[in-house]
Amino acid sequence: MKRYLIWAGVVYLLLLLFPLPLLGKSELDKNNNKPYSERTSPYASDKDTKTQEVFRLLDTDTGVVYDVSEKDFVIGSVGAEMYPTYHTEALKAQAVASYTYYSVLRKRHRTNPDSALKGADFADTQSGYSVFYTTEQLKERWGKSFDTYYKKMSEAVNAVFGKLIQYDGEPITAVYHAISIGTTEDAAVMWGTSYPYLQPVASPGDKLSPAYQSTASFKPEELKSKLSKIKDVTITGTPETWLGNDLQTSASGTVTRLSVCKTALTGIQIREALGLRSASFSVKYTDGSFVFTVFGYGHNVGMSQYGADYLARQGMKYDEILHYYYTNVNIG
Repeated sequence: MKRYLIWAGVVYLLLLLFPLPLLGKSELDKNNNKPYSERTSPYASDKDTKTQEVFRLLDTDTGVVYDVSEKDFVIGSVGAEMYPTYHTEALKAQAVASYTYYSVLRKRHRTNPDSALKGADFADTQSGYSVFYTTEQLKERWGKSFDTYYKKMSEAVNAVFGKLIQYDGEPITAVYHAISIGTTEDAAVMWGTSYPYLQPVASPGDKLSPAYQSTASFKPEELKSKLSKIKDVTITGTPETWLGNDLQTSASGTVTRLSVCKTALTGIQIREALGLRSASFSVKYTDGSFVFTVFGYGHNVGMSQYGADYLARQGMKYDEILHYYYTNVNIG
């Protein structure tokens, strides 16, 4: 899903990250020196973790594994993904998508543990792109509006808590992104594997977002430095010759080919190297700079969060939104 939009009063954009204050060293050491089953969680109450199933998270900043009750996690994950002024039906759709996605991830890692996770279901970071915010973090983000926003968020989660998006009787990989490019993408274009429920659908409401289009400019030496880190790319000649005239896109609009000094790259490779907001873009060399015009925000597969809000404001309920973005699924 996930991706972070501008905090400046634009109600449809996501909030900027706020770092979680780290635990003191003595408390970290105390936790790390215990087996997982004896560690204490600084993020969830004992009551919550005993009365509900939990998600186990590895804080990659500290190495601590901690438990969060399912409901607290879903509230915190929706709070991390969507602005609280989004329509309630969009928040519900996000809650079901988040719960489905992380439930699948949890099952996968509990069935086939990854030693790097130290017993956790998945990793998270509080210093970068965080998938979950604690209540204290939400208080910091929302300030005086916390009570109103938290009530709205928790009521949305409570209304759909425990529901899963399923295909052929199994929970799906319910990926999502911030803003589509106007049509969502086939998972095969982004990740090489096609899923029957992750097929392109029109999402025209995304084009109404004030953050739909962005630009990124790079001086030649900066572009050369970043793109030269891609395997097999060697940049020679004058800047105006570096990029080919062979830009190709998928049917949805994702760049599938652009040559850099005769080495064919995908938009995904270029996006990652340059830190672009999506792999849908155009580019020109002008006035001594490479200027990328970028469309959408995120990987463009599955549910568009901005699009979900748009559909909710047109009268769609959360389950209709989910059926729209995830093809031929059931909500169970």
